[in-house]
Amino acid sequence: MKSRFVSLNADFAGFMASMICAVHCAALPFVLTIGALSNLAWLEHGLFEVIFITLSIIIASWSLVRSYFQRHHSLRAIFIAVAGFSVIIASRFVEGDWEHWLTMIGGVVIATAHIVNWRMLVECKVCHSTSCAHTEEDEEIILNQKMLQPGAEKISA
Repeated sequence: MKSRFVSLNADFAGFMASMICAVHCAALPFVLTIGALSNLAWLEHGLFEVIFITLSIIIASWSLVRSYFQRHHSLRAIFIAVAGFSVIIASRFVEGDWEHWLTMIGGVVIATAHIVNWRMLVECKVCHSTSCAHTEEDEEIILNQKMLQPGAEKISA
């Protein structure tokens, strides 16, 4: 039941977009203070931030909501992402260094939501581990055996 996080999936894309946003917010004040790199002032443009935030919202909505309805039915990752976006929204109402720090923290929290979602997607239904040797066939057999046990809850589709 091994699955790599670093592949072409929505959670990895969301993680990368959120982390790039966080690094951008953390490093931008330092980069702009270096005189030789002053021609990178376009990185501080509001449109650049809007693109990052919009991209993060689109990817998170698509990935987390789809995973919730199709696979794990847990709101944990969605709540974490909402907390991250709330911190980013709050950062728009403060000035100075706080804006950069809050945006960076929000980006890291959103990236964490994608990692949590990915872990729930790859979690084994038999042993609840993310690094076991069970196959999907093993999971299906075990789940069917549990359904056949007397006193077991009936699962309806």
